[in-house]
Amino acid sequence: MRFYSDDSVYLDTLYRSVEAVLKGGDAAIIIATEPHRDGLTSRLEASGLDMSRAIEDGRYVSLDAAETLSRFMSGGAPDPASFANVIGNHIMQARNATEGSGARVSAFGEMVAVLWAERKFDAAVALEQLWNQLAETHSFTLHCAYPMKGFDREEHGEYFLKICAEHSGIVPGETRTSWGSDQDNILTATYLQHTTQALETEKVERREAEKLLRRREAELAELLENAPEGVYQTGRDQRILWANKALLRLFGYSAEEYIGQNAAAFYVHDDVLPNIWEKLTSGEEVYNFPAEFKCKGGTTRHVLIHANGLWEEGKLVRTRYFIHDVTAQKEMESALRKAHDELEMRVIERTAELEQKNLQILEQAEKLASTNQGLRNLSARLLQVQDEERRHIARDLHDSTGQTLAFLTMSLSTLESEARKLSPDLAKRLADNAELVKQVSVELRTLSYLLHPPLLDEVGLGSALHWFVDGFGKRSGIRVDLELPHNLGRMNRDLETAIYRVVQECLTNIHRHSQSPVAAIRLSESAGKFVLEVTDQGKGIDRQNLSRIASSCAPGVGLRGIRERIQNFQGDLEITSDAGGTRIKIVIPMDGNPMPSQSETMAM
Repeated sequence: MRFYSDDSVYLDTLYRSVEAVLKGGDAAIIIATEPHRDGLTSRLEASGLDMSRAIEDGRYVSLDAAETLSRFMSGGAPDPASFANVIGNHIMQARNATEGSGARVSAFGEMVAVLWAERKFDAAVALEQLWNQLAETHSFTLHCAYPMKGFDREEHGEYFLKICAEHSGIVPGETRTSWGSDQDNILTATYLQHTTQALETEKVERREAEKLLRRREAELAELLENAPEGVYQTGRDQRILWANKALLRLFGYSAEEYIGQNAAAFYVHDDVLPNIWEKLTSGEEVYNFPAEFKCKGGTTRHVLIHANGLWEEGKLVRTRYFIHDVTAQKEMESALRKAHDELEMRVIERTAELEQKNLQILEQAEKLASTNQGLRNLSARLLQVQDEERRHIARDLHDSTGQTLAFLTMSLSTLESEARKLSPDLAKRLADNAELVKQVSVELRTLSYLLHPPLLDEVGLGSALHWFVDGFGKRSGIRVDLELPHNLGRMNRDLETAIYRVVQECLTNIHRHSQSPVAAIRLSESAGKFVLEVTDQGKGIDRQNLSRIASSCAPGVGLRGIRERIQNFQGDLEITSDAGGTRIKIVIPMDGNPMPSQSETMAM
């Protein structure tokens, strides 16, 4: 095994060894890196050896170390069986290529050096052991080589000795006659070379580390000095040792005014520094600790402090404080709080105003509701009075005026009989007058029934509606279909009157406005309610008027009267209309009683 320091010297030595092998008719297997293989080949060719013939005969085998390793490495370690197969085949082929029974095979390997360079120390030792195991079954001479620079650290010493232990001979990087041929001396000298190189490497690395540390310290000092936020350092006595430009600029002090002072003198509150110091001495770091600093000129700044300590031999020797100015943030927060408080006050005041307005609106709404209720009660009372008055007028017309006309008719008939004896012409005129009185009597009876049909009081709603519809059809020429429940009985007198008047008003409107030839009236019972539907096939109601009707601003006295009548019985009115006609739907509770007037409510 050879250790070398210079590649050129190593290649010259390797060249001489391989040249002697090839000139002696033996075989050489070179397993090396590409630069070493190229350098060796060029030296052999320059010596006049026919390398093409040696390669062709199989006596010179040149293999790439890394590629050959890849053929038997497994999981980062050499596989024994694969190694024996790959390298053993090359040795047998080289031996078969040599002439004579005494021919030898020499292997020159750098695979262990490649593994060592990759810091696979255990794999390198294992490969050395596999070479020795292969020598038990194959005859060859192994020459290994390591660059001495690879053993440049103290921790390499153990592996260095293990590798040396796997070889029968060691050739150091430098040859000294004083060493002689004693392998123990050579091993000791080589190990001293490794130790010396490791010490030199350590010295170089330490110098580089010190140089890097000084550069880093200078960079850190420059960084802290020019940092945008304030930084200062204190000793164990809490006196300020150093402060950067940002801190001095923030507080307005010069370095002479600030450095050397006790740090506690610059805090507004006396308990801040003791609290920070207590945390630091217990081994904690301080984050975002709020404080106020005294500035030159009497002003103060709000800051957040991050602090940590430098410990040596278990003692806190220095502390570092990083100061973040939050004065602008605090002022903004104060302004926001003030604005928030002002807004809250305005909201409270405005809420009080709105509550007062709401109370006023509620009072006005109550007054309006009371007024509307009074108006509805008045309207209901007027409708009731109107119906009563119609009933009285109809009764008077039927009972008093009707009887008078009947007596007048009888008197005219008597006079006609007497006059026929005296003057036929006078008798004829009396007969004509009697006929006129009969017509007046019929029209008076019709008017009386229209004002208030006696059937409504005597028989009920069904008979009254049948009589009215028949008369309406004859008078108007409009065909009216009437559909009533088969078992329609008597109901509240006021409710019967209200339904009758609604039908009467609906048919009157159809006759006056719809131009419909037909009309339909349907009264039914559903879920404890009377449902009245009156429809026609006329021209309908235009959209504007229909919208006004839906918003309770119904035009005309008729629709307003219908609405007032059904509201008096807690009923609902629905009007739909299009070009195909109009439908009025009214829903009234069966047990509906007219709402008591305000005076009746007070009396109850």
